[in-house]
Amino acid sequence: MPMIRTLVAAATAALATTLSVSPPSLTPGDIEKTTGLQGVHLLPATATGAVPGRDNYADGNGRIVLWFQTMNGAAFAAAKAQPAKVVSGILIEPKLFHAAVAGVGDEAFDSPDGTPQHALYVRKKDSAFGLISNVTLTNAPIVTMDQLKAIAKIVLSRM
Repeated sequence: MPMIRTLVAAATAALATTLSVSPPSLTPGDIEKTTGLQGVHLLPATATGAVPGRDNYADGNGRIVLWFQTMNGAAFAAAKAQPAKVVSGILIEPKLFHAAVAGVGDEAFDSPDGTPQHALYVRKKDSAFGLISNVTLTNAPIVTMDQLKAIAKIVLSRM
């Protein structure tokens, strides 16, 4: 019996090691370094334009530039499968998944379906996160997809 307990304990420890990672984290400095934006800071969830449940980052002028959302693997899968929202035949919101993004985490995809893509969702083991750029009045992402990928790689390096 002691040998079986030892084997079960070893298998459990090995499984925990393969499934667990540090939680995703992001700092204003990471965003500034990658984008060249100045004065990036974290806004309270109650600020105008802030999205509760996400970290809301603004530039030095107070304009929200990026939302950062952490989630587990199941929530990542749900986001990837989220369909378009249509009301009375009118597209309200496109589906989240646009295309797979290679070379970032264990799995990643850009979003939304349609143009332009201004979000990147990334999974590493059972931990995941989303980086969502705000857009300008002309619908151009403030943080480009290349910059989102670079930020994602910084976040992944800490997980």
